[in-house]
Amino acid sequence: MKTVDTRGHTCPAPLIMTRQGLNEAAADEDVQVIIDNPTSLSNVKRYLSDNRLEFTVREEGGLSVVTVARGEKTDLSANETEYCTTDEAPAHLGKRSTVVAVTSERMGSGDDELGTKLMVSFFRTLVLLEPVPSAVVFYNAGVKLGLEDSPVIEHIRELAEKGTSIYLCTTCINHFGIRDRLPIGSFSDMYQILNVLKDADHIIRP
Repeated sequence: MKTVDTRGHTCPAPLIMTRQGLNEAAADEDVQVIIDNPTSLSNVKRYLSDNRLEFTVREEGGLSVVTVARGEKTDLSANETEYCTTDEAPAHLGKRSTVVAVTSERMGSGDDELGTKLMVSFFRTLVLLEPVPSAVVFYNAGVKLGLEDSPVIEHIRELAEKGTSIYLCTTCINHFGIRDRLPIGSFSDMYQILNVLKDADHIIRP
């Protein structure tokens, strides 16, 4: 296992060191990243999720130890500065931050065919909102809407192009066995999903 020690460093150094460690590791060699502050931990986790790398986190003596399954992935995102956040006030301060939480393939309950039509109409209309939501979070069966043959995938792509962050629950993706069929979005753990919902000014649940 390769170890990357980022203690004492601030962004973007931990991200750069993490990417270098991943690139230097053998194809199936795990990489262990040691982090000493919560901001860098959050940034590294988002970076790994966006690159669809599986990882675990454990706390050890005041440090966070992230173990990454390197696999054979080679197309790692290289612009680490995009992932740098600080503990300062968020950039959207003064704006209304809206997050959409999607938990199902259908909107409402009762008739499945009607529920599918309503969900398509919901996303078609969502694209027209100004401003668009800051994020859409998909979990439980909602992650299936991110499939390449989903009836709303083009609307999700349009939202992403307009600046909406797309988050897909990794646990849910693995449960349904659809990891290789999702062309868009960031694979996210519960820590990241919870923080996205926590920081929202308003949450819409279709």
